[in-house]
Amino acid sequence: MGKKETTETKQTRDWGIIRKKDRNGVQHWYARIVRTDGLGKKRQFIVRADNKTHARRLRDEMELKFARSGPREIDGDRLTFRELAEYYRTRRVVPPEYHATRDGVRKVAGLRSYKSVGHYIDTLVAHFGSRRIRDISHADLEDFKLHRLKTPSPRGERSIADVNRTLAQLRSVMRFAVQNGWLHRSPFELGAPLISLGDEVKRERVLTFAEEERFLAACDATRVVEYMRNGKMIRANVGGGRALMRALFLTAVDTGMRKGELLKLKWEDVDLDAGVITVTALSSKTARARAIGITERVRAELVALEHEAETNESKSVFSVSDFKRSFAAICKEADIRDLRFHDLRHTAITRMVNAGLPAAEVMKISGHTQWSTFARYVNPTTDTVRKVANVLSNYVTVNANSVAPILYSNNVQ
Repeated sequence: MGKKETTETKQTRDWGIIRKKDRNGVQHWYARIVRTDGLGKKRQFIVRADNKTHARRLRDEMELKFARSGPREIDGDRLTFRELAEYYRTRRVVPPEYHATRDGVRKVAGLRSYKSVGHYIDTLVAHFGSRRIRDISHADLEDFKLHRLKTPSPRGERSIADVNRTLAQLRSVMRFAVQNGWLHRSPFELGAPLISLGDEVKRERVLTFAEEERFLAACDATRVVEYMRNGKMIRANVGGGRALMRALFLTAVDTGMRKGELLKLKWEDVDLDAGVITVTALSSKTARARAIGITERVRAELVALEHEAETNESKSVFSVSDFKRSFAAICKEADIRDLRFHDLRHTAITRMVNAGLPAAEVMKISGHTQWSTFARYVNPTTDTVRKVANVLSNYVTVNANSVAPILYSNNVQ
């Protein structure tokens, strides 16, 4: 078997089959092929087998893989998920890069959400890390899905939406392996669909006007705070000090801006005289600039913040990196339950639609490009439901007393 392979030897049944004995006299079988890669370099591929028949099968599989994808698919047989994930991070999970075009600034590479994607990949590596990617089956994906659903989140029960996002990221990593020739087919293609968006519980929380009033009152109320000083617990009454949270809250409720857009907002993008906020393409989730009108109460809050910003020479309107704890504390004091900051965007869009603004105009203001996505943010409130019931009641009453009945026919145009 050590002789150079020729056309004649290849046509024999056992070409590429190697048998070796170790020091103890134990016999081992190997499958081997020799090929020239795309760079003109001769490469030898050897795989250990259980027996002679198994070696023949492995040899034929390597032949097929090389003919189909070159050396990459054979190399992929040894690739672990952890190694694949690192390749994926290097190529895909990177900060975004932008390019100025005639129509504005456009993202040309990278991900805006690269940090959250990195979190999903960490979860996948923790589960599949040492497994070779060729050995991950559709059944393994099903097991992972069930395991993930049973794993509690920091908020409590794991949501189906979170599991779907994790599976979607796993699908992207596997597609990356296929695109690079390390895998012939993704395990997602070998069974029933695992990601079901229809099973997700869509969040429809909308802030009521009573809750809004309580939130604003809590921002101005006097509260008791405790802190340590010189080893002693100090209790003090503190009033106000939440002007920034008040301004953030009102701006979110009256404009529908996303949290990230608010935190990236610069004073150069705010025209208080014209009453317009410009969300730049770099700040927008969809990489498209848009203009949003300013209500009188938001204008009053921004005027106060602008005066403070001139003193501090701050370029950011809301000079804070995160406010999760402050927002949660105010909601608790105001007895507002199950409210997330993103729900304020739902509230703003719902109020705009209920106020009678055309849906197309509201979509321009909110920055939505897909109607299906926009529709998720239009949530019926108690007042809306009652209004619909009253309109329907009046319609039924009027038409029930009509002399001419309403006829339905397939022939009516």
